[in-house]
Amino acid sequence: MSENGSARTPRHFGRRALTAVAVLGIAATGAAWSGCGDDEVDEAQQEAEEAAEEGQEQAEEIGEEAQEQGEEIGEEAEQQIEEGTEEAQEGAEDEGGSGGGSGAYGN
Repeated sequence: MSENGSARTPRHFGRRALTAVAVLGIAATGAAWSGCGDDEVDEAQQEAEEAAEEGQEQAEEIGEEAQEQGEEIGEEAEQQIEEGTEEAQEGAEDEGGSGGGSGAYGN
């Protein structure tokens, strides 16, 4: 007997079997459709990952270029400082060796 007290008939089992087959058919169709969607999702995810990798590579290249430019600027600045220091020392030696008193003040 069933839960409600009626006897189970072969017809009842047939309906249940048809219902189960229908549910499985719908589930299989849904799985197939979702499988197609998964391919699109996987493709979109792969494209996003590739774009992220390209962006990372570009950022690294920009960082390397900026570092190289910074090093070049630093080297140029050091060279200019050295040249300025040498010129200042030469200027100080020239003024110091001239006797000092008869310069631009007109003593």
